[in-house]
Amino acid sequence: MFPRLAEHVILRNLEVPMLYDIWNEEMWELDEEALAALQYFTGTWQLEEIANELQLKKAEILSLVEELGPNIVVDKHIMGEPFKLSPAQSPVPSLRTILFHVTFVCNLNCRHCYLDKMKGIHINPDLFLSTVYQLEKLQGLKILISGGEPLLHPQIFEMLEALKTIKLRKMLLSNGMLIDEKIARKLKDFVHEVQISVDGTDSHDEFRNNQNAFVKAIQAIKYLTKEGVDVSVATMIHSQNIDELSTLESILKDLHVKSWVLDVPSKTGEFLKYPELVPSIKEAGEALNKYGWGAPFEEINEIYACGAHLCAVMPNGDVTKCGFFSEKPVGNLTQMNLVDCWHLIRKEFIWKQEELDCASLNCPYLQDCRGGCRFRALLDTDKLFGIDRVKCASFNFNHLKKGEK
Repeated sequence: MFPRLAEHVILRNLEVPMLYDIWNEEMWELDEEALAALQYFTGTWQLEEIANELQLKKAEILSLVEELGPNIVVDKHIMGEPFKLSPAQSPVPSLRTILFHVTFVCNLNCRHCYLDKMKGIHINPDLFLSTVYQLEKLQGLKILISGGEPLLHPQIFEMLEALKTIKLRKMLLSNGMLIDEKIARKLKDFVHEVQISVDGTDSHDEFRNNQNAFVKAIQAIKYLTKEGVDVSVATMIHSQNIDELSTLESILKDLHVKSWVLDVPSKTGEFLKYPELVPSIKEAGEALNKYGWGAPFEEINEIYACGAHLCAVMPNGDVTKCGFFSEKPVGNLTQMNLVDCWHLIRKEFIWKQEELDCASLNCPYLQDCRGGCRFRALLDTDKLFGIDRVKCASFNFNHLKKGEK
């Protein structure tokens, strides 16, 4: 037998060694012995040779193969000189996901948008590809391709084509307006998942300022699922869709949507023009608690606050903590490499849970919510380490100290 990791499985050396299934977004923590053995699972070593190299019994290697199963390890002989996988140790905390805003150009004018659409620029394809390669070397897991509307980047499919051999999960975030049968068929060859924004049923069109937005979004989901593409849905909770979420849930389940993630818009950008759309803290928290399913959970460290394994790249190459902190870049990839930018993110924008104000509340949910969103807390309390009241409400936790209102 020549054991080999399946094409959709990658070996990563993060805070702890991990196997990551690109297709299913599953992760398995490994001990050092398993890591040492799996480095030989390249299809160029026989079981007996691996056992000899590691000074183990053949039965021990075979036991690991059987434990992982045929979906993870295949028997496939690769001709040529034997070679090993040599995953480098990642930084700590590790950078696992990059959110690429490949363009600020968009075909909608959504009422919660926080990006400067006046900057009608697209990311340079060479810069995009170079950054993805750097992420792979840094033991990354996933790229999120967003905008604006990413399908409006004039070279989007050339960029996706160039990524076909890169072993990272590729996810496109779209409003669905441009996804017809032809586009869905093309996306099937390039990405593992497409996330469509659906912000209600009757209220979606008004929220997105387009009378066809809801129909287009639902039709996009149908085209994609027909092609076998994983589809997730993102929903922004606002005052006009609170009573629609139950109906939307039924629709999405009937459409076999893989996951449904909900969030609450931050009071910034376009959303400042529509104060009537801001839901109450109680309404938003209850909706977050009640709705949604299937979102992968990649945080394994109990030390850090939100987004400890994520950064964002703007169309001009700026690297930021996330899209909300776009006005505070740590550097630009036309002048710095990703390693150095991530070092500055770790230094300036990775926060420990113990630093947060909510750490003093003896909250039993802190490790689950990781303190919520720092940007939302900053806007609400004028303090970066302030309390994200929406997140507290989603856990039905009273964050008020005695005597406070």
